[in-house]
Amino acid sequence: MPYVLAGENYRYKEGRVYKGFKCERIEPIPDYELVSCTLRHLGTGTEFWYLDCNDIQNVFSIHFRTKPLDSTGLPHVLEHLVLCGSKKWPVRDLFYKMSTRSVANFMNAMTGPDYTMYPFSSKNEADFRNLMHVYLDAVFRPNLFYMDFLQEGWRLEYKDIHDQDSDIVIKGVVYNEMIGSYADNSRFFKQKMLNYILPSHAYGHIAPGTQLEIPKLTLEDLVKYHSQYYHPSNARIFCYGSFDLEKTLEFVDKEYLSHYEHIDTSFSRTPSEERWSQPRLACIQGRPDSSISLDHQNRVGIGLLMCDITDIQENFELKVLSELLIRGPNSPFYKTMIEPNISGGYTKWTGYLPNCKDTYFNVGLQDFADDDVELFEALFTDAIHRVSAEGFDAKHVEAILCTQELLRKQESECKRLLYRSTVLWNHDGDVVSNLKVSDMFATLRNRLNENPMYLEQKLEKYFIKNQHKLTLIMRPNELHEIERQHAEAELIVKKLEKTSDEDFEKIYENGLKLESLQKASQDIELLPCLSINDLQQPLPRPKIIELTLRGVPTLISQEPLAGLTYLKLMFNTTGLSLNDSMLLPLFCSVFSEMGTANYDYRQFDNVVRSRMARVESTVKVVESLTDSKSYRLEILMKTFTLDKKVYDMLRVCEELLLNFQMDDTDHLTMLITNYITKLTLDVGKIGHLHAIMASSALVTNAARLKSLMTGVDHIVYMKKFVQENSIEVIRDTLKRIGLNIFNRSNLRVAINTSEKNVSCILGDYARFLTHLPKTQQTINTNENFLLEPSSRYYNLDIPLSFCAKTFHAVPYMHEDHPALRVLAKYLTSKYLWPEVREKNGAYGAGARIGFEGLFSLHSYRDPNAAKTMELFDKTYDWLQTYSRQLDQQALFEAKLAVLQLVDWPISPGEVSIDSFVLGATHNIYLQYRSRLLAVTLDEVKTVIEKYFRNDPKHFGKCILGPNTDEMKVEEKPKKFSVISEL
Repeated sequence: MPYVLAGENYRYKEGRVYKGFKCERIEPIPDYELVSCTLRHLGTGTEFWYLDCNDIQNVFSIHFRTKPLDSTGLPHVLEHLVLCGSKKWPVRDLFYKMSTRSVANFMNAMTGPDYTMYPFSSKNEADFRNLMHVYLDAVFRPNLFYMDFLQEGWRLEYKDIHDQDSDIVIKGVVYNEMIGSYADNSRFFKQKMLNYILPSHAYGHIAPGTQLEIPKLTLEDLVKYHSQYYHPSNARIFCYGSFDLEKTLEFVDKEYLSHYEHIDTSFSRTPSEERWSQPRLACIQGRPDSSISLDHQNRVGIGLLMCDITDIQENFELKVLSELLIRGPNSPFYKTMIEPNISGGYTKWTGYLPNCKDTYFNVGLQDFADDDVELFEALFTDAIHRVSAEGFDAKHVEAILCTQELLRKQESECKRLLYRSTVLWNHDGDVVSNLKVSDMFATLRNRLNENPMYLEQKLEKYFIKNQHKLTLIMRPNELHEIERQHAEAELIVKKLEKTSDEDFEKIYENGLKLESLQKASQDIELLPCLSINDLQQPLPRPKIIELTLRGVPTLISQEPLAGLTYLKLMFNTTGLSLNDSMLLPLFCSVFSEMGTANYDYRQFDNVVRSRMARVESTVKVVESLTDSKSYRLEILMKTFTLDKKVYDMLRVCEELLLNFQMDDTDHLTMLITNYITKLTLDVGKIGHLHAIMASSALVTNAARLKSLMTGVDHIVYMKKFVQENSIEVIRDTLKRIGLNIFNRSNLRVAINTSEKNVSCILGDYARFLTHLPKTQQTINTNENFLLEPSSRYYNLDIPLSFCAKTFHAVPYMHEDHPALRVLAKYLTSKYLWPEVREKNGAYGAGARIGFEGLFSLHSYRDPNAAKTMELFDKTYDWLQTYSRQLDQQALFEAKLAVLQLVDWPISPGEVSIDSFVLGATHNIYLQYRSRLLAVTLDEVKTVIEKYFRNDPKHFGKCILGPNTDEMKVEEKPKKFSVISEL
């Protein structure tokens, strides 16, 4: 992006007042090609941080320092509640309602350990100012109604709200969310590590809330907390981009901040933790995983308190030190903990964690055997003392430094800058200096040159002599879910012990009131909305060169990339057998980690890290955009480097493609073990995507292949494959796959670089292609065909479900696709969100249609799966019953929601990715966008009749849910085949 001029000619001056804000500090940030402008509101002291740059993407965020006082989830529930309507915008669920009246490409709200933030981004200035008004009114003037508290927080309610003889249960959006969230052992382990290593103040509580503590929260608690913690003096406002700053300042001052006076906010500060005099040990229990032997389900980790978050250089250097200890096969912890293959690999979030006032380091192992738990401490101590005695390998240090420099240079994306700065800013740290990455690297390199033992001395201080050390052990509890349900039942009984007849009647009445409120139509016309005249032009046409070199189709995108060049290699693997195709994801995961004929895997890791980013390889099933009758199976390899290192990057890629090795079976076995563990852990986090994939797999054979290679079906397949085949057979199969696919005949390439760099790299690129072998290409595409309808239920060790129903419609280039996409957004906002989330208790729900033409309805963390599946089946009935809701305004709002995705901002390194991978060129994008904006009500009504009136001939239903053996009869879905092998 073009650089904004600073200095004497810069438009803002330190010491001057602009619309009620005094400019305190102006400083250029060359690393990110922007200017930082720090202002402070004269009346309230609110800090306003503006990052000035010539970027069409603009970001706004307001965040408050919100330390938790207990584990009732008060800051979290308040985050939900402020978005349930404000004085100016009395509309429930502002956040979601605005998503269909805006073209924002990002809207969110999130609760951290001691802060709550409300960010959004948009390229449209009218939209930006609409959202800013909605967000500011929501946080400063929320309604905080009791009924919204019951819906979003928690409530007692009859299971059948119309039957006072039915059981009383606990419901609530946040209540259900936290049941689902902490069913993830990785998340729970991380949370308890934080609670136990920083126990004395805010971090000893669980800010999002826990199942047993949330029902202690009252609306009065929320109102009191809001009046104190959501005061402007306790707020920080962030703005990034090119829109008129003074217009923003004037609005913020006039409409909100000028109505408040400054208050002392020392009450919201989190003090530093007092350092321990000796290490501590804590043991917790987690959910069991039926797919792994119970005695191999332990997790164990060691946490060490590091430094204050505001010590910027020290934080930076501790991050580097942590990476040296854990990252890659040359790191000490990898050698002692990972390579012996005694676990399922590092626990999630292993590494340096600058998320709080006091930062900490955490290293842990998962899927650890009972007998080896005591061994972990010895492995940790041995690794630390060995590196202290022998010193860090100089090549490994340089490789890690190069990697960190490369990754930091890529961090220029606006939301990353915000997230990277939020915690530091929350504790009054110098966020401007924190963006001066080059200065921090230069300081560290100077210190290393002056003192060769600098890192070893820091290791001794923080890892050997540090007594603030926590060992955390998590063991599986076979009765975890039974005990959770029993605790919930006891809580309900306790709540009802002193309940009078009048209180029971109030529970009944509140249930009916809430249902009535959920069903009542809302006047969302009160909310600001873009008009057709506000819509901007489509994304600019990228500067592209298309050529063929050495027979290889090549797409070169010329973009300003801050000195970086991105390389993408796409190998067509359609000709592989089905058995070999099923192993492509495993191949992608391990082949770049095994070394080459000229370098063992340790040497090769240093070679890669010192020259480029690590190679990321993924499998792509690419269906035809025109007729859905064919698909390609491909491997996409991606990496990037500094412009000056493109030659080195190409040489490394050549070495990998021509000389990859699979001979070290011990190392390969360890990589496969960790690969399968990671697959299993990812299910709960993105369960709705897995459910959509699994239901789609029941509709077409291309989608089935996709699920077999990247979905829950792949987990089942891989576990069985590894059990039934020796490591030698696996090795030979993977080697054969690589030899068959890495040649020029199967290759397409995309390069993203700056215009001035194109001529510099073409010669090196041509030489790279020349060295690749060329063989006869076999099969370019496979036939895609439709399957008979079916339904599946996957038994998982989770308390809540993920549901999906998918049917075959039409692909991207078909004339009906834009209308179906508009309909999907309409169904999401008007039907699925109110019915499945608000009334049925799921955390999320929606509809979508993919490029390949598969239309899906889905839910996320759903406590009522069977009922949700019924709602999916009744979609047409709802469309007919509420047909009057589909008017011109609803149509326009649905178009806006689709336009957010169609015009989604693309990072410079990913420009033209849709054209390269899918064949969706810029001309196709323009045609589709034009057709989308031209969709009429009659066209939407036509696709409703065409695709929803009758049951589809080809559909699939899927539920990823709790074990069916533990479900009550009325909760079990009907006519679903049950898969229990996970």
